[in-house]
Amino acid sequence: MSGNHKVLVVGAGAQGNVVAGVLSRADDIGALVLADLDPDRARETAANIGSDKVRVDRVDAGDLDRTTAFLRAGRFDLVVNTALPEFIPEVMLAALRAGTNYLDLSSALFYERRGKPIEQLEHEEEWKASGRTALVNAGSAPGLTNVMAREGADDLDDVESIRIRDYSVVTSDRFVALWSLPVFLLDCATEPLIWEDGRPKRVPIFTGEEMYDFPPPIGRRGKVYLHAHEEPVTIPLFVGKPVRHCDYKIGEPDIDAWRLLVQGLGLLDDTPIEVQGVRLSSREVLLKRLPRTIAPQRLLDLVGSARLNSQSMVVCEVAGTKDGRAARIMLWSESPDLRTASTIVRGTSDVSLVTSVPAATFSLMLLRGQIRRTGVVLPEMLGPDERSIFYRGIGNFGIQVRKRIDAGDGA
Repeated sequence: MSGNHKVLVVGAGAQGNVVAGVLSRADDIGALVLADLDPDRARETAANIGSDKVRVDRVDAGDLDRTTAFLRAGRFDLVVNTALPEFIPEVMLAALRAGTNYLDLSSALFYERRGKPIEQLEHEEEWKASGRTALVNAGSAPGLTNVMAREGADDLDDVESIRIRDYSVVTSDRFVALWSLPVFLLDCATEPLIWEDGRPKRVPIFTGEEMYDFPPPIGRRGKVYLHAHEEPVTIPLFVGKPVRHCDYKIGEPDIDAWRLLVQGLGLLDDTPIEVQGVRLSSREVLLKRLPRTIAPQRLLDLVGSARLNSQSMVVCEVAGTKDGRAARIMLWSESPDLRTASTIVRGTSDVSLVTSVPAATFSLMLLRGQIRRTGVVLPEMLGPDERSIFYRGIGNFGIQVRKRIDAGDGA
């Protein structure tokens, strides 16, 4: 039936712009509410999307009771949470209490809440009993990377290692934030987890330095470091086969500038210091000074004057054995650059496109009954048929997954 689904998108930032924009194009979405703590920002994003299906409202994602009441009153079929990761517990629990399906793009806590590997599993039994679905970590990294890891693991008899590499190249005549800088920097300041011999292991920040050869469209060698991320926590647990080693590394041409900021100067230190009678931490000051993610119209202005472009990529290497021989499966994303992305979904960057189109695709799959699992679901749990639908969905927006099999290559 056409136009029968009602969706709430929480968060009107860069990711909310893409998710709401993509969903508003689908014939089977009848109404979409774009909600944010800042109604002006939500109205700006809705105007950029330009769809009669999109209505704007105000939601305080940190207020559990009011968010629950809002969801119950709205009778939504799905809540897509694109707000900052710190709001995941409240929005997810509100969706559970309201009897609404739920999707998010990341996690904030790893192995810190009641011994669960990620915070979204805290209420997994209640989600299963509800008969509803919470698809979590369903963006690009995590999300697309996890689907790629599962495909590689399915191709092998035994898995030795899963290694994920994330890289971006930005060209601009001025500094702009294409993603949430507070989230990125706090991850930089958090000791990463790697998976080693059946358990998670914390390692120091900015370790594991590696020069990695990225295939086109990056097509260059780039420096990457171990980085706090979800994949080394969840993939070994839910990919369907034992994994000896799993890690995630990130980089860009200016990665060592971020290393100086975080590790060298300690500007993410949360210990208060007194300056002229005022006690503040350097973290508070820095986070307050960071620019917000670039607005769609500003991005379009810079693209129109040829002053901004960007290209991003994620790579997943799965090594192990196949038919008694060593083998390596390499999968990578081939996606539009920023200038092209901003024409596919008006005002978006390549980073937001490759992050949020997977989330929107997963959302449509849930609403269309193409993911029939209930409870808390992660992308690495999905099988071949679900992967095929997912790949077709993201392919409609220029995102392709390439694959190469190297037989006889060691782990």
